[in-house]
Amino acid sequence: MDTMTQGLLGAVTAQLGFRERIGRDASWVAAATAIVPDLDVFIRPVMNLTGMEVGDLTMMYHHRGISHSLLMTPVIAAAVAGLWWLARRRISRNANASDRSGADADLKFAQTRRRPTFWMLYACCFVAALSHPLLDWCTSYGTQMLSPITNTRYAIDAVPIVDIFYTPALILTLLVCRLVRKFKAKPGRVAIIVGITGFVLSTGYLAAGLVIGRHIRSTTAKTLNLNHARAYPMLGTILLWRVTADDDDAWYTARHNILFSRPLERSRFARRAKVHNEWISRARRLEEIKTYEWFAMGQMRAAYSRRDGLHVVEFHDMRYGATPGGPDSMWPLLVTFDKTGRVLNVSRRLSHRRADRGELVRRIWHETWNP
Repeated sequence: MDTMTQGLLGAVTAQLGFRERIGRDASWVAAATAIVPDLDVFIRPVMNLTGMEVGDLTMMYHHRGISHSLLMTPVIAAAVAGLWWLARRRISRNANASDRSGADADLKFAQTRRRPTFWMLYACCFVAALSHPLLDWCTSYGTQMLSPITNTRYAIDAVPIVDIFYTPALILTLLVCRLVRKFKAKPGRVAIIVGITGFVLSTGYLAAGLVIGRHIRSTTAKTLNLNHARAYPMLGTILLWRVTADDDDAWYTARHNILFSRPLERSRFARRAKVHNEWISRARRLEEIKTYEWFAMGQMRAAYSRRDGLHVVEFHDMRYGATPGGPDSMWPLLVTFDKTGRVLNVSRRLSHRRADRGELVRRIWHETWNP
């Protein structure tokens, strides 16, 4: 999910007992630990500074790559916990010196407070670090959870990458914990209960998305008489879904709102025939297209057209639609050939530019709360 939500979830994991045993810094360090895997977004500018040209397709391999692997979780936790432990030791030494000179009350507090062991700090960081790949696994974007053993992308399509209910639930949990600690004389047990409750409810929301998605997929497969179908929560909420399926001849897409839409019948699906020709076959052999199909986890639709005497092949990631029920994707990849078959250009076309984001938000809100 988005980096802010990842940090909030990390902070919530600290409310499961670590905050009471370690101190107020546990929440901040857990939040920072949960954000660490997303630092891979800086790979591109760093590589560009070295003179290497890194495009969007190359970044598909790096983002949510090894930094999001479950195998890296213990390493990230150890690194952050080690720095944390050293920082706390230094503060403790300064507290001892200040105590001898009769200074700073906060440092005296740090000195007299029972110091947690390195392993307690490590456990706090480990849970926070683990929360990141597991939460990303719940989205449709896909995460290389076993990198570098395999670059296979894993996703369970339970929640969108930005959710208007899940993120506020985490914020509310942290806010209530804060109020309990501020106004209750002995807040320890109550704060832990609040933290556990908020964590369980937010996890239940993810589970609800998983159950809803499975039901929609099952219903779609039966309706279209296919072996399988896919359902993806649309940006913003698990109330609105993009439903896709395909057979040998065509792709099928539909929009489904679990609050307002009528049952998924065949008439609700848009049908787009599959196209097979020489130009699509040539395009599929390009490394850029292989990368795009890997990124789309096999959910890639091809289309062909002639434009000004040129041959243009479009590839659409069917997980993310320009509209919830439409056949076109938000970011199709275009391959242009000249008359002789030479590749002129391979480029992505964004359906939503920066200037259109306000309109995109308004449309998502409308789609969520209307039939």
